[in-house]
Amino acid sequence: MKTMTCKQLGGPCNVEHHGKDHNEVIKAQDRHLKAQVAAGDETHREAHEAMRSRWKRPISGLGWYRDVRREFASLADDA
Repeated sequence: MKTMTCKQLGGPCNVEHHGKDHNEVIKAQDRHLKAQVAAGDETHREAHEAMRSRWKRPISGLGWYRDVRREFASLADDA
């Protein structure tokens, strides 16, 4: 298991997301952003829109995905 924060994934806060791989962390971030915006948290709206754009345009979002994958791989496993 490894941990990445909302900020590390392009969001505004330090909520931690845990996962066995980068895809689990990305999916957790997507759920977090959706929930925050649905609850009226405007600070997460820009990151949420960027995430939605990546899902809709996977080829152009591939650079972000590769960066997250690389950063996740460089992290130490959680203790």
